[in-house]
Parts: sequence; C-alpha cells; structure tokens
Amino acid sequence: MTWMLTASGAEYHLAGPAALAACGRPVNIEDVAHHLAIVAQFNGATSRPYSVAEHSLLCADIARRSGASVFVEIAALMHDAHEAYTNDLISPAKQAVNGFSMGTAGIEAWTMFEADHAKTVREHFKLLSVFAGNKQLLRSIDSQALATARRDLTPHDPSRHLPWPILGDGTVQPVAPAEWVRLDSPEREVKTWKDWRAEFHDRYLSLQVRRTLAGLGAKK
Repeated sequence: MTWMLTASGAEYHLAGPAALAACGRPVNIEDVAHHLAIVAQFNGATSRPYSVAEHSLLCADIARRSGASVFVEIAALMHDAHEAYTNDLISPAKQAVNGFSMGTAGIEAWTMFEADHAKTVREHFKLLSVFAGNKQLLRSIDSQALATARRDLTPHDPSRHLPWPILGDGTVQPVAPAEWVRLDSPEREVKTWKDWRAEFHDRYLSLQVRRTLAGLGAKK
C-alpha cells in the first residue's frame, strides 16, 4: 500500500503507477492546513505541541517583517506544505535514511522522495518559480524559525549539547532566533491545533488574494 487517505477523504498516491495519473495526487489547501496543524515539529520533543502549521506561520511572519514580497511570504508559508503528505521527518532522521540508501545504491532516497512531493504540491499552488528564484532567502527564513523554536520550546543547552550544524553553531555567524516573538508565550500555549489550522488556512487565502492583486498590478 503506497497511498494515504487524506482528512478530506481523498486518496493520495505516494508512489506507483497511480501516482502518475492526473487524479493520483489530489492536493487542496483544506487538507494541507488540517494535516500540518496536527503534524509535530522536532518529533514532538518540545515543551508543548508545536506543529508544522505554526512553524510555517512563523516563517511567513519572518518574511513579512523582513520586507519580502508577497510572493516570498506565501512561499514561506507553504515551504513545508508537502509534509501534509510525506510527514515531517526531522533533519537527523533524513540524513540517517539518506546514509543508508547511499550505502546501498548511491541514491539519497528520502531527498528524492521528498523533492518529488514538494514539486507536486508547489506546482499545484503555482509556487515553483518563487521557490526556484528565492532558495537562499527561504532557507534563511526557515533557519531563523528553527532557531527561534529551539530557543523557546526545546531543552537545548549549548554548554552540554552538541552543536547543530544546520544553525551554524560554533561558526562566526550562527543563525540568530527572532527577538520579536516568544513561542513559549501564554497566548500561544493556549491555542489548539484547530486554531492553528484556521490561522494557516486563512493566512493562505489572504496571501493568495494579495498575490493575485500584485500579479495584476505587475501586468499594467
């Protein structure tokens, strides 16, 4: 069995011949928002539930505060949207899986699997060109969100834990967390997964309207 049942009742094929059919990978914002609001970041190793949806909203906030365009802002919100179908595998696990596959066939299996579904989802939401043209910026936004969550929601202690290369620990320019937000605030802690689902869904719709208007303006 290489297909999954989505929250809306659709059958999404992760692999196999059916995945190549036009209807083999149905994608919609309702499923994405629902799934991401339940999928945990850090494998659940946080002081409170911290979902991919909340992380994605933080990325969109970082993009907006940095003065990025609405196109980058919506890409920041949707950068992990494919995890609604692949799940959120933590970076160490991704490297471990890739290591096993490299040792047997010379192919980074997880990277290829994830990239395939990221392309499917980004193509559906017409975001391929935005991602292609803003890789470094989106990576830096994602990294700052990660650094912020590590500071506020994990037991990380630099005096006794190994450095995180992904955040540049031990280098002259480590990734700094956002100083304008605290993820361990009471306001955030009382929100439920349904609140984050609604916020993610509504933010997408709002950004989509702005993106459409910006696109129309560019054509004038």
